[in-house]
Order: sequence, then C-alpha cells, then structure tokens
Amino acid sequence: MHRLLLVLFLGLLLVANAWATSSPFDRDENIEEERLQLIEDDLPSSEIPITLNEKVEYFIRYFTTTKRKVFERWLARSGRYGPMIKEILRSYGLPEDLVYLAMIESGFNPFAYSRAGACGIWQFIRSTGRKYGLKIDYWVDERRDPEKATHAAAKYLLELYREFECWHLASASYNAGEAKLRKAIRRYGTRDFWKLSRYRYLKRETKNYVPKMIAAMIIAKNPEKFGFHVDPLPPLDYEIVEVPGGTDLRAIALASGTDYDLIRLLNAELRRGKTPPYAVSYPVKVPFGSGARVEEALKKVQFVYTRRSLRHRVRRGESLYQIANYYGVSIRALKRANRLRSNKLRIGMVLRIPVRTQAVLYVSSKPARQAKSKAVVYRVKRGDSLWEIAKKFGVSPRDLKVWNNLRSNLIRPGLKLVIWPEA
Repeated sequence: MHRLLLVLFLGLLLVANAWATSSPFDRDENIEEERLQLIEDDLPSSEIPITLNEKVEYFIRYFTTTKRKVFERWLARSGRYGPMIKEILRSYGLPEDLVYLAMIESGFNPFAYSRAGACGIWQFIRSTGRKYGLKIDYWVDERRDPEKATHAAAKYLLELYREFECWHLASASYNAGEAKLRKAIRRYGTRDFWKLSRYRYLKRETKNYVPKMIAAMIIAKNPEKFGFHVDPLPPLDYEIVEVPGGTDLRAIALASGTDYDLIRLLNAELRRGKTPPYAVSYPVKVPFGSGARVEEALKKVQFVYTRRSLRHRVRRGESLYQIANYYGVSIRALKRANRLRSNKLRIGMVLRIPVRTQAVLYVSSKPARQAKSKAVVYRVKRGDSLWEIAKKFGVSPRDLKVWNNLRSNLIRPGLKLVIWPEA
C-alpha cells in the first residue's frame, strides 16, 4: 500500500513538473485558442496562400514546443542562405516565400542527406538533380552547392506551377513527384490540396508537407511573436579563385589564413575535401578579400601527383561508360587497369578505378618553378620503419607523414612515399 502511494505521488510530481515547464500552447486550452486567434487576426502577407487550419496549427505548436531548438537553428541559418535564395527565386519570377520550402526540407543545411538519398538544401534526389543540370560524381555533388541547387529548384518549381497552377499543389508535387499528384487529382476529381489530403492515396509526408511549410512561414515571418529571439548568421561573403585539380581544401584554408570548416562550408559540393583530380583547374570559393593571397600562395606550391586505385562493385544496370564518367576517368584507362578486352561487365565484379591524387603539398620560400628541391619516390620494403626512412633521407618523420597524408607511423611494404630530401 505504501509503495503504491509512493508511486502515485511520484507520478503526480512528474506531471506537475511537466505542466510547469511546458509551453503555454500545452498548458491551457483557452490560452492556446487566444494565441491562435491572434495568429489568424495577424497572418503575414504572401503570394503563397496561407490557410490556417488544424494541420497548420498543429505544426505551429510542434515548431514552437517539441522542435523549438531545431527551429531556432533553422532561423539562424536562414540569415546565411535566405537572402541569396530569395534573390534567385525572384529572378525566375517565383514567390520568394518558397524559401520556406527549403527550410522544411533541410533546415538550410547544405550537407543534409536523407535515407532516400536526397541531398542538399533543396533535397534533390540524383535523377532530378541531374535533370536540372546539377553535376554529381565521385568528387563533386552540386546538390550541396546552395546557389546552383537553388537555380535548379527554381526551374523545377516553375515547371510544377505551370502544370498545377496552384502553389499548394506545386509544393506537394515537389515532395511526392508530379506523377503522384496527377494520379491523385484524376482519382478524386479535385485540385484542392486540402481535399486530396483527406484521402489515403497521398503519403502522410506529402499531406503534412504544405501545412509544415505554411507553419514555418507564419513563424519565421514574425519570430518574436512566438518567443524566438535568434541572431541570424551573416550571409557567406566570398570570391572565386581557380586552383589546380586535386587541390586539398586544407591547403586552401592554409593559404587563405581561414578556418578549414569555413572553406569546406563554402565549397560544400566537394565530396572528398579536394578539387576533382580530373580537372585542369577548378573554381574554389574563398572568403572575400583573400583571393589574391591564395593565388600568391599557390604559386609557391609544388603539386606531386600519384596514382591510386579505388574499388567499385558493379551493380545491376551499370555500364563501363557510367562508371568511368562517375569517377572522372577514361574508359580506356578503366579497361587497362582491369585488363578488360570488351565493354561487357557482370554484376558483382569488382573494378579497380585508377585515379590521380595529390600526394604532396609543399610550400617553399620561392615560387615552384625556381625551387631546386626535387621529390624522390621511395617504395617501402619489408622491415622498413618510418623513422629509418626519415633518417636515411635526412628528413623528419613528421614531415614524411604530412607529405604523404599518413595518420599513423604504420607503413606497409609496397607503399610509395614521396620525399623532399632538401626540405
């Protein structure tokens, strides 16, 4: 009996504590109704029709209570990418409030990746991204480039609106696909998104998509009304410099005197943290005002390239051309590396992908063309150690590791080390 009373007391204590710490939205139905009435009386203006119904109200509560911390991050990032996105949307004659579609898709995170394989701020799947001009291969994924992806999204949304002539339907089809929306409209004989949402045909994610966007729009247009006091991040201010293919972004950060994380954020489309080795040169974004410094520093850099092999298991439907194109190598090189006599592949076979990679980044006191030091390539033999090799060539083990991107002192026989004896 005493134990039961103790359990009841603790339960009541937990309920009271939850009641005390919850939002006014959850605490009092009268307060909630008054709050929603205030929202309805003061809805923001928008070219996208704002409907206030139970679904929208639910997501207003959801974003201001359960997901409050997450929404705060979204509001902060909106300062970084929002102005650029709105400008591009306006240039296509689209409502700038479609920026909130990107907000609910990714929270303005260029590195966002879904279980379905959608990627970037606009969460493009590969096929749709490529359809609208985005390059996707082993080295580069332009779905993660906020500017290029926004141009692609604007083209796609423009096509959707021309077909459905309604921003609610166009937004829903962005999520579900235009074919799915066409079938839903034919099946139920209505072009009203809210009526379509009553039926089972559309997935729950699509039914919630438009209410989420409208709720995010209502809150983000007047965050203070909902108790959000967030300092937005400043827009990314950058300039572009051309650098050689295979250049590591850590080198760019060093040359520009900038934090690596910022350089990586500015160049989010570079999947491997370096410019594609197959490119003669590649445009890299650096903080505004540091471009000349980067170009000057790169004149003093000696790039030494080696070949290394990646592994690729052939999947159903893949061709030699597709695989070569994805990794940025020629079909001829791919066939030679795998001793293939024809272009035929079998499912499950493992291909060696020969790619050029930057082995050494060495900054000298003079421009590279005047440098006297020459690189030596040493093949590790059985019984060699990093310390013995460094001693043999008169360099430090630390330099050996830096030049060859080694994370530990372990080396295996057959490994090729690039060494600068005069360094």
